[in-house]
Amino acid sequence: MDLKLQEIEQFIRFLADTDIAEVEIKNKKKKQSLRIVRARPPAPAPVPVSAPIAFAPPPSVSEGHALMLRPGSQVSVVTPSVTASPPGDPVRVTKETTVAITAPMVGTFYKAASRDAAPFVRLGDMVKKGQVVCIIEAMKLMNEIESEVSGRVVSIVKENATPVEYGEEMFLVEPV
Repeated sequence: MDLKLQEIEQFIRFLADTDIAEVEIKNKKKKQSLRIVRARPPAPAPVPVSAPIAFAPPPSVSEGHALMLRPGSQVSVVTPSVTASPPGDPVRVTKETTVAITAPMVGTFYKAASRDAAPFVRLGDMVKKGQVVCIIEAMKLMNEIESEVSGRVVSIVKENATPVEYGEEMFLVEPV
């Protein structure tokens, strides 16, 4: 497998016309490998929600849970996809009023730089465009992820140290 740069470029152009997203070629004898991964298209735009979702839990719901109301359905407790607002500060959020910070790559989501460190952002924090909000570990590399918008964090969608897919929502921010 002594591929030249021109042959690799031809191979990439060939794959562009197919549905194949990832290819890996290995030569065990020469301990060589070639891996080509095509970037995935961006996630579709969020679907508008007609009724607001309440994120403030009543006193009877334990910490770490949130009360989520859906139009035409009964009340259900959701864990961990939605996190409660700070006490005394109920937030009414709709998909029209928030911007999602999504994962730019596949990897492992971390809220802080280390186990002992404080999280980059907490629920209710104000973030600025370009501010680091989390880390995604991909192939043993720690990638700092920056906010694409300035605003208030109204939901932390992902749990710490969990897998994240390209385009998957990690935070919801209410722009200011």
